Amino acid sequence: MFIETYYDETAAVPATTSEPTIPYPELSGEELTVWRKYLPIRRQVENLRSWLNTDTIPGPVITEIERAKKAPRLFDRIEIWSRTADPMAVGIIGGDKPRYFSIVRWGDAELTLEQVKKRLRIEQGMLWLTSVGGILFCLAVILALVTYGG
Repeated sequence: MFIETYYDETAAVPATTSEPTIPYPELSGEELTVWRKYLPIRRQVENLRSWLNTDTIPGPVITEIERAKKAPRLFDRIEIWSRTADPMAVGIIGGDKPRYFSIVRWGDAELTLEQVKKRLRIEQGMLWLTSVGGILFCLAVILALVTYGG
């Protein structure tokens, strides 16, 4: 199982002068858009151990999420963004214009942002082909009914 933690004290990003530095990379722009599309299911983490079966989440992932939760005034909330077998924990700050930070990602395979974008393009193409195929099938049935006196 692949596990990638994003905690990095040396690359801490100050949120504002009144907020603590954030030792996780911020998701923004294209990167945020891609991950939001690829991981469409979102659930807020409140009590990690009772929220999820600890057998399905590796220990290092639980440890990293708990570290992010325990840091004073770091995130307003933490969510798990997921799809089958590829979840990511995301820290969120703010309400009107939220900021998103990668905490930890785990799953079956280590995917780069480029690989995720490629998967999304393939999925979009498959959806388009399925739609076109369904329309063509319906037209063929209608044509057959009209032609053969249905």
